[in-house]
Parts: sequence; structure tokens; C-alpha cells
Amino acid sequence: MPLIMDEDMDMEDLFGDSDGLSLPSRPPSKELYQRVDELRRGGCCQGIAWSNWGCIATIAVDGASLELRNLRCHPENGIWGLSEPFVTPPFTPTLEGGPLKHLCWSPSGSELAVIDTAGRVNILTLFSSLNKPTLHRHGQIDPADDLYGVVGCFWLNVAPYSPNRPSFLNGPAVKEGSTYRYEGSQAPVFGPFHPVHAKSAFVCVTTNGLLRIIFPQTNGKWSEAHTELESVVSSDDLITHAAICPDKNNTLLIAFATTSKQLRVLRALVDWGQPKPTGGNHAATQPLNPTIKTRHVAATSWLHDAPGETLNASNMDSAMTQLSHLKFLPSCGDSHGRTTPPTIVAIRSHMPASTSHYNQDVHTTVDRWEIREKLQTVHPAFEQLSSRKNSVGSPPGPTFFLKKLESLVINKTLLAIQPMNLGKVIIFAYSDSSVEYRDRSTMAETFTDHDLDRVHHLSQIGFSYAEDEPCLQVALSPSFCSLVQIRNDGKVKWKQLEYRLGEIGSSMDDPLYAGIVAALALSCSTAVMRNVTYDDLLATAHKLSKSNLAFDWLIELSKILKAPVDYSEEQHFDVLIRNTAIQLCLCIQNSLGFHGEFHPRTFPGKFAWLVLQLRNIVVLVTMAANLNVPDGSNPNTKTSPLEDPEVINALAGSVRWILDLMAWLTDTLLTLPSTLPPSMDLTKPDGFKLPELLAHLRSSNTISLHMLLSSPTRGFLTAICRRLSHLDWIARRAIMQSSSNPASNPPNANPSQANSSSISPALRNAYLQIATLTTNTILRIKTIETLLGSLTSNIKEAYRNASPSLAGRPAEAARNTLETKMLFGGSFPDAFKPVIVELFRRGGLLETVRDDIEPAKLFFADFSLLEVDEDAASVAKRKSSGMTMDCFRKTWLENPKKRKGGNGGGRQDAAAGGDANGSGNPPQDGAGGGRQIARWRRCARCAAVMEDVLTERRVLQWLIMQQRRCFCSGWWDTLASGETVA
Repeated sequence: MPLIMDEDMDMEDLFGDSDGLSLPSRPPSKELYQRVDELRRGGCCQGIAWSNWGCIATIAVDGASLELRNLRCHPENGIWGLSEPFVTPPFTPTLEGGPLKHLCWSPSGSELAVIDTAGRVNILTLFSSLNKPTLHRHGQIDPADDLYGVVGCFWLNVAPYSPNRPSFLNGPAVKEGSTYRYEGSQAPVFGPFHPVHAKSAFVCVTTNGLLRIIFPQTNGKWSEAHTELESVVSSDDLITHAAICPDKNNTLLIAFATTSKQLRVLRALVDWGQPKPTGGNHAATQPLNPTIKTRHVAATSWLHDAPGETLNASNMDSAMTQLSHLKFLPSCGDSHGRTTPPTIVAIRSHMPASTSHYNQDVHTTVDRWEIREKLQTVHPAFEQLSSRKNSVGSPPGPTFFLKKLESLVINKTLLAIQPMNLGKVIIFAYSDSSVEYRDRSTMAETFTDHDLDRVHHLSQIGFSYAEDEPCLQVALSPSFCSLVQIRNDGKVKWKQLEYRLGEIGSSMDDPLYAGIVAALALSCSTAVMRNVTYDDLLATAHKLSKSNLAFDWLIELSKILKAPVDYSEEQHFDVLIRNTAIQLCLCIQNSLGFHGEFHPRTFPGKFAWLVLQLRNIVVLVTMAANLNVPDGSNPNTKTSPLEDPEVINALAGSVRWILDLMAWLTDTLLTLPSTLPPSMDLTKPDGFKLPELLAHLRSSNTISLHMLLSSPTRGFLTAICRRLSHLDWIARRAIMQSSSNPASNPPNANPSQANSSSISPALRNAYLQIATLTTNTILRIKTIETLLGSLTSNIKEAYRNASPSLAGRPAEAARNTLETKMLFGGSFPDAFKPVIVELFRRGGLLETVRDDIEPAKLFFADFSLLEVDEDAASVAKRKSSGMTMDCFRKTWLENPKKRKGGNGGGRQDAAAGGDANGSGNPPQDGAGGGRQIARWRRCARCAAVMEDVLTERRVLQWLIMQQRRCFCSGWWDTLASGETVA
């Protein structure tokens, strides 16, 4: 007789079947029961929401305030994580409207609707900081009445910049040979839209059947319009859940469920009450006076399978006669090109009545109804009833009805439903931390095939979320590549998509690695097209830790975006400055190359970090020189920023930084030949090989040659030289005017105007800083401008002499490919060998520059302002100085002293004062030269710092507003006094 544990014995031998034993699932927690009950009581009870900007808002435990978090890169080690919560002051300390109940972000990501139990709506607005909200509409103006409780809400879509411009989706990536071809699709953006561009309005439905529209007026103040959906004459007519979606004819479709198990659909038309703009009549300046018209569409019962006698129903039946979610999905195209009608999705979650281990029937039923259209026909006999001969009656309009689709039963508790991919895919998030992706039309699971020949998303190729602990609420990131959860203990946890099926490769020849790069490129490009944050993608890529991932990712991303990178024949740099695709790619490069403030950056990371700062200075100086700012006292008069001494003081640090950068680039190029292996000689064409030169540059982190030979970065350098020459001319002219006529003029005298006889002493001193910097510089601006011009001419000739020729418009695509690789830290084109020789040969371009430099100045130059020296001694000196660089003013800020007993989540305003520190050296041990500041801003993406300047000077305030986002395009975290990390 065999032993019971014999290897040949299986479950079929023991129990007579082959199904095996399944362990019982974890019993639902008490907290999950409470959460499901909350969902059943009514709609709009989401306590966590993730904005398109990246701000994660949660309702605090006290129910009266909010906690704001965001993903941020830690400055110490470059690791991504959630910031510490910023706690807002209580909205209503007495909670007369009940605790806060629901959070909903606008599509722009800057407005947050905060709703309490009584339906009172607060509107918070973000401007530049993810954790610095402003209350623009206080909910206390609304009545505190339970019948006004909000059960469904929706923010209107923001009108596209170009009329009728569709929304774009990149994907899938289709494998063709060894590369991917990227397909794309698009869908219309449905109205109604707010009449003021880039504005939205908040629409909500209340328990007593009121449809409210809360909107900003053209002057920025918030107003409201409302109408009654249907008369509520009994408790059976009260609305428990509602959902809203836009439709193709610029109307709103509204579905709502009542306590009598009715599901009704209405259509709402919003008339903003504005005349059409004709001639000089600008509708956007007229006050808004909207009216709402509603029309019945269809009705049915949302409980199609209810038992005959609900009073005697079992516990399971009574549980299943309660809704937990109601979602309205607008029409969209499916994978076969057909149009899917607007669809109502109703969720019913069943929980066991007992927590016994023997009663674990947990499941969710998903019901769906499509809004179908049916044409009406009239019998010909009715035509004979007309009293007039030859009259033609108008055909009746179509009727609408609800078509019930097959229900779906899932053996889990559903917590959140979110559409993605233009509504073609639906994300289901469950209480066990699992996430499913389902096809919108069939409800079949998708992203499960691991197909590397047709890539859509990271989840499709093996990435998943850890199912470690149960949760109560879930919010997906704007890029749909990570999520945040509220756990049973009330704590907020961020979860990334992770690959746990083994090792991934490190080359595009590896199918899995290539698929991951393609998926990252697709998600990032779609996020950019939707104007949402992609920080969680940076965090995912940072975790993969592949040295060449940034390069491969950017090559694929530039293919999708069709990014123009070739500026070798460009003479004017306005197009280059406006090229946001270059900024995007450099931002990714910079982020993946950052591993902490006092750790060396990677070669592409260091390159991108310097170029992003260079680009930002070009933008600031250009805007300061070319734009006029309305005067606060008289809106009809405008002032040039170059007339304000504070603006010039703020730009002085940038001028010093640029001059140091020019000198440092020259110094590293002049010393490069001495650092090369003996076998390499850059003075003759056969003295070196380009792959070996690139390997040496990458190993020594020498990025100067790439900065000069890449046409975009050379363009930025040329542009800033021209602008600094102009600024230097204005400074010297202002000083000469002031010296020739010391009489005092009003402080706003414009030094650039020919008729100005004198300027204020403050403005003269500010311009004296500029003139002193340009006079005492190591390398004259004219010298570096001549070098850049000669290089541009040589590169044009090299492209022309290449075989085949790369000059002119026919070779534009080929040049763009070569320039793209160079910009991302890749190889130089073979045609550039003569250019490199001309640069380094005896009597060449660099030797001409050397003759214009005083050797001692260059040898003893201090480039600490650039923070490019990565040797151990320089890093230790910078670390011990107790100073941090202000990325806006380019001056050193003294690290704030941490307050004892301070609350990191608090918010205290303090004015900043003092002049910019002109010294390039960070003072040692915090002594001298620095300014003790009250508060910092730190970029959530690249960890750069700037002072949170509070000023009443309108022109300086305008210049600071240009730093609404960091130079890497990341959003800021405003730190509490004494804090250095968000």
C-alpha cells in the first residue's frame, strides 16, 4: 500500500477529482466592509485623487482638511518616492457641513473640487507649486443640507488650442525586423467647453435632482448656474448615484440611479449666454450668464435580475440590490474602427454577511447599457391628413433607448474604474491590490498576451503591481503606469509597475528590453500629447538601472514625436527656443543621469543638466529684453523688465554663470588632448577613431565637445552670446548716460531709449554689475561667438562634402538622425572628423581662442558656480559649505537651519530680502556671502532649488512667473521654513 505522501499520489487519487484544493481567500476586513457601505450609500465618495500635474490629494483623518503629496526625486540619492504630506488648514473647523467626502481634479490639473457630505463645493487652485494651494471658492456659501449632497460630478473638458483638434494616442509599437514602427490613433474632444480658453467648469448632480454648474467668470471669480433634472416628490425619487459624460453634439449625457432602482438618462445643453464674436466684440471679455436645458433620453431599471419579493430576499440578494459605482463612458472608436456608443457601467459588489471562513462569497457584478439611437418613421397615410397639397412634412427625430449588454461577474471587490487609451481600455482596481485591463467593447481581459511584436503598455509585457496588502481606495497616475492606495490602516502607499519574471537585457537586440523601451516611449509620448505628468515613468526607468536606457528610450521617443533636432543650417534661434521636444528629451536624460546632489552625474545626464540651464537663461534674457509688462498703477502703460534694477540684479548671476560656462568649455577642450591615450591624436584625420574618442569622452565625463558639435546646443550658445552682447551694450550705455548727467530721473528711466538723459542710481549700480562681469571675464563674448560661427561654417561644409552629401533639404531627415544621436550623447558622424581636426590642430580654432586668453586667469579660474567639478575634493568642499545653488538667480543660498519641533507639513510665508550674492565660491561653513532664507522651492523632478521669492515689484514678479516650472519643466514643491526636502 503506497504511503500517503508518495510522489505518485495526487489529489485525484485522494478525492476522486482533478480540481485540487484552493485555499480560502483572505476574509474581507472590517475597514473594507465600511468602505463598501460608503460606496453603496451614494456616489462621489472618493477620498484620494491624482491630478494631471502630479499632485496627490487625500482627505485627512479628521475629515476637515487635505493632505497633498506628489512623487519627488530625493536630492540625496536620486530615488523616487512620495513627498511628506502637506496638510491644509481645516475647511470648516466645526464640520457644520459634515466631513469632507469627495475629491475631483480638473482636466488641466490645476483646480481641485473638494466636496463635503452636505454637498458644499470648495475649489482649490494650484499655480506653480504642487503643495501650495489657494482657496478660490469657499463651500460655506452653499447650503448645509443633506438633500444637496453631491452624488455625481464631472469637470468639462478643456477646449483644444486649435478648434476641432483631436486627442492623440500613440501605439501600438509594431515590430518590423529589428526595429519598431509606431502607429497612432485619435479621437475628438467632446464639449461643451468653457468659453474662456484653458478654463473648465465643475458640473455636479445632487441627491434632490439638482444639476449645478460651478464655473469661473471671465474675471476669474467663481459663479454658479443650476436647474432641476426631475421633480423629487418622494424618497423613492432621491438620487443615490449619478454619472456625467460629454457627447458628440457638445451636450452632456447624465445618468442617475434612484432609490426605487430606476436608471434614467437625460441630455443637458449649456448655453453660456455670450454673443458670437464679431468685429471688435470679444466674447471672452463678456460676463457669463449660462442657462441649462435638459431633455429626457431613456429610462430603465438598473436591477434587471431582482428577486420577486425583495422583502423576503436572502442576505446575498439584498446586498446585490445596492449600487457601489455608476460610470458613464463617452462614445469612442474600438480596435476595429467601429464607434462604440456612450455606455453606462453600474457596479454592484457583494460582501458576505459574516466574516466566517466558511462564507467567503465575494464578487462584483458589472452591468452595462449602451445609449442606442433608433430612427422613427411615419406611415404614409399620415401624409394624406395634411390640409395643404404638395406639403412636405419634416421627418421625426431619432429616439434613444438603453440596450442592456451581457453582465460580467468578477470574484473580487472592485474599488475603482478608470478608462484609458481614448476610452478603448478600462482599468479595474480591486481591494486585493490587483489591477486588470479590459477591452471596452467585450470586457475581455487585455494586456495579458506578452506579445513583444505588438506592444501597447508595460503591463502587457510582464510588468505588474505587487499584490501584497489589501486596500480601500485606489487612484491611477495620469500616465496609467503607477497608482496610489489608501491601505486598511489609513496610510497612503505608492506602487509602481515592476518586472518580476527574471532579468531583462541591456541591448535593443534583446526582444524584452526593446519591448520595454518601446512601451516607455509610447506611454511618455501619449502623456506629453495629453499634457500630463510622466514622473512615474522616470521613476520606473530609474529603477531599471540600465546604463544605455536613456539613449535608447530617447531615440524611440524622438521617432514617435518626430522631434526636429537639426539646426545646423538655422540662423535664427526662435524656433530652437520654442522646441519643447528638445526640452522633454533633455529632461529625461537629466533625470536618469541624476543619482544625488553629491554624486557624479552620468555623461548624458551632465550634458543635459548644463544644456537645460543654458536654455533657461536664454529664455529669461530674451523675455526680459523683448517683452513689456503692464504697470500695476496704470494698466495702459508698460514697463520693460530691463528698466527695473531688481530684474538686472536677478540676471547678474545668470550672466556670471554663462561666462563661467564659456570659460569652462574652453578650458576642458584645451586640456582634452593631454588626457587622451598616447595612441590618439586629434590633430590629424588618421590619428584617432571616432568610437574610441567617444569611449574616452564618456569614461572621463567630458561633455564639452558634444556641446559645441551638436547643433541645438551650439545654437543655444550662439543665442546667449548675442543676447549678452546686447545686454552688455545696454549696460555700458546706461552707465555712460548716468556719468554724463548725474541729475536724477524717475527710477523707471529706460536705458535703451535714445532720449533718456539719466537713470536711477539703483539701476546704474545694477548695470555696473553686468559691465564689470563682462569686462573681467576670462573669455570675451566676441571670441566665443567667433569660435561658434567658425564651427558652424565648418560643419556645414562637412555635411556638404559627405558622401553622399548631407547638405540641403533632401538630406534633412538624415541630418536629423545624426544630430539626434549626438544630442543624446551618442557618436559623432563620420563627416565630423575634419571638423574635430580643424578644432584641435596647431593653428586651428582652439589655438586662436587660446591666444585671446590670459593663461593664468584660466589656470586659477574657479568654476564652483557651475558645480561641474566631480572629483572627491571638490564634492567634499561643496558638501561641507552648507550652501545650495539657486537655479533662478544663480547665486548661493545658505542651507536653512532646521527648526526644532517644526512641522514639515506646515506652511509659513516669509518675505525674502537682500541682494544676490555675486561670489562664485560657496562660503565655507555657512560663513558670509549667503542669505538666510525662510523658504525654498525644490523641483520634484530634478531636485533643483530656487528661493520662494515674495515681492511686490510687479516687473520682478513677472520675471519670477517665468519660473512657474523648473528649467527641466518639472513642478515645484514649496518647502516649509527650515526644510530642505519635500
